[in-house]
Amino acid sequence: MGTLRTSLLLLACALVALAAAARADSASVRRPPVVWLKGEGNFTKAHRAPSSIDCVVVHVTEGTFWGSVRWLKSERSHASSHYVVSRRGRIVQLVHQSDIAWHAGNWRVNADSVGIEHEGITADPVGFTDRQYESSARLVAYIARTTLMPIDRRHVIGHAQVPDPDGSGAGGASNHTDPGPFWNWNRYLKLVRRYAYPKPPVRLRVDAAVPRVAAGTVQWRARVRGPVKRVDFLVDGKLRWRDGRAPFAFAGGRGWRTLGLANGRHRLELRAYGPRGSWTRRRLVVRVRNAPFVLRTGKLPATLAGVVPIGATVTGQTRRVLLYLDGKRIDHDRSRPYRFAWDSSRTADGAHVLTVVAEARDGRVERRTLRVSVANAPAIASSTLVDGAVVSGLVDWRVETRGSVARVEFVVDGAVRATVAAAPYAFAWDTAAETPGPHSVVARAIAADGSAVENATTVVVG
Repeated sequence: MGTLRTSLLLLACALVALAAAARADSASVRRPPVVWLKGEGNFTKAHRAPSSIDCVVVHVTEGTFWGSVRWLKSERSHASSHYVVSRRGRIVQLVHQSDIAWHAGNWRVNADSVGIEHEGITADPVGFTDRQYESSARLVAYIARTTLMPIDRRHVIGHAQVPDPDGSGAGGASNHTDPGPFWNWNRYLKLVRRYAYPKPPVRLRVDAAVPRVAAGTVQWRARVRGPVKRVDFLVDGKLRWRDGRAPFAFAGGRGWRTLGLANGRHRLELRAYGPRGSWTRRRLVVRVRNAPFVLRTGKLPATLAGVVPIGATVTGQTRRVLLYLDGKRIDHDRSRPYRFAWDSSRTADGAHVLTVVAEARDGRVERRTLRVSVANAPAIASSTLVDGAVVSGLVDWRVETRGSVARVEFVVDGAVRATVAAAPYAFAWDTAAETPGPHSVVARAIAADGSAVENATTVVVG
């Protein structure tokens, strides 16, 4: 007998401990926001313990929210409810859960239950709102966890399921039919269970292993805790790398190249993603401090010919400087001062693009583009003597040339009257010594290689 009494005592202690643990665990389920508006006495003081509640009765107000609240607060109604839920999801409490509200039309059900009214009309096919379902489900989940009430259709019932006290039917003494056919019980209980037993939050932690002052290529790794599935690496708000395998590191461990960034402060961010949409992030500021690497080139004339000197000045540790013509590499220099002698005579006359490229020892590249026009073949651009002109006295005969010109000859009637070896090309022609009438005049531009071009006209000496 003593052994049986001891066993029963141990079992009772275990049940008490289990209930205490369950109630402590229920603290993780929060009660939704509730506005307290005490009723006017249309309820019964009872001082019920949470464990004495084993049922929730779902009602529909058959009227507006505030109109129903005012009526249920009034002593004249001879009815009450613990809670009223609006279509917007607002919850008003009229009676303490420890007291007995007069809501079910059956005293035995009232004594062990909590009544929840919902703004709406039982026969309205519009049904009930998402906010209403969610707020009410959160409230029932809180009640169920704090009272240790099972969540099923035997313990969460509609007013229509309450027995008539005289045994003649259901829906309580007035045979109510709410919440009616438009109340979605499957959805409602699914929400109640989800809120009553939420999945534990995924706890993630991420930190960055990267120097606060960075230069060149540096290692950037993520230190994580929890079930991290991937880590995103962002620089100044832009995604630069995504790693889906641990250990999580920028560029798979090859390092983060800071050389493409301007020196100064930059914002780094790590975002760690886990299961069920969980994520966290870590932000920090890094100062990039790379040695300067700057390329400068001198100006070139817009039109050029012959051998053209091209110089480059580079600040920073340089591996080499290259020269490109129209995208094709034509020369390079590995030592200071960086100088090129480009023979433009090997290039067709016309527009061309010269590109000077400097390569740093740390991998950085700087480039400068020069757009030029090559004019190596001699050409006469203009002459002051035009065909058919009438001249007399001392004539200032001037010629403009293009390209590589060694000298210009001024020819009258086949005889060279003057040779000029440098611009400006000009000849003072005394027409007083010429016979009146038409004469052939030729301006001949001659290149260093002997090639020539002429401009021939006929003028009249008056």
